[in-house]
Amino acid sequence: MEDMRNPRPLPSGQRPSGVQVLWMIFGIVVAIFYFTRRVLVSLHAGGWATDLDAPTYQWVLDNQSPVLFAISDFLYFWGSTPGMSIIMVLITGLLSWKTRSIWPFIAVALTALVSVGLTILLKASLQVHRPEGIPGGPTPPLSYSFPSGHTLNSAALIGISSYLAIIYGLRRYAYLISIVATLFVLAMGASRIYIGHHWVSDVLVGLLIGTAWAAVVAILHYFFVPRRKLPSSVRGSVNR
Repeated sequence: MEDMRNPRPLPSGQRPSGVQVLWMIFGIVVAIFYFTRRVLVSLHAGGWATDLDAPTYQWVLDNQSPVLFAISDFLYFWGSTPGMSIIMVLITGLLSWKTRSIWPFIAVALTALVSVGLTILLKASLQVHRPEGIPGGPTPPLSYSFPSGHTLNSAALIGISSYLAIIYGLRRYAYLISIVATLFVLAMGASRIYIGHHWVSDVLVGLLIGTAWAAVVAILHYFFVPRRKLPSSVRGSVNR
């Protein structure tokens, strides 16, 4: 039976130093900055992002389906602040209860705080206007478009929650959890495009930043959160 309080099987001697971990995080941040900058240059100077956004929006207008719209409308709520808050409270509450630890709550809270802050900051700084929505669909929010907040926050929060669920006792379901989480986040991003609230470039950058931030929090948690050592007899049963 897998232990709920032993997320890392590596002995302490094999753990990288704090400097090495910071270099990992630095590499992720540089990659995010580079890709985001490339997208912004493409949007302002003309390029693949511009060439992709307008045709995709036109395709969405020409290919509305009641079924796909219903799915997008369903995801619209669960990707919003109330919907995602419900999901996170349930997952975090269960993990904290099972582990008798506050660390799952801290990890999710940190992820949420920074991801929401990044969304607000980037929207206000870059000021990319939204598409006009679709006929008969929900009115696009008044906030700016870039990046997609639904996608960014879903990628960050679902990503870190999946990581925590796997290391705190659900390793045997790691592939299933990863697949379900990935499909949910991708569907969330696609739904934002399908209801005409975001450009493709908004969703791509939101997906990248959200996933990268979840990875940063996961790295910090993996290497710096203290763990309880198990008796040798229990470790043997876990490793078999």
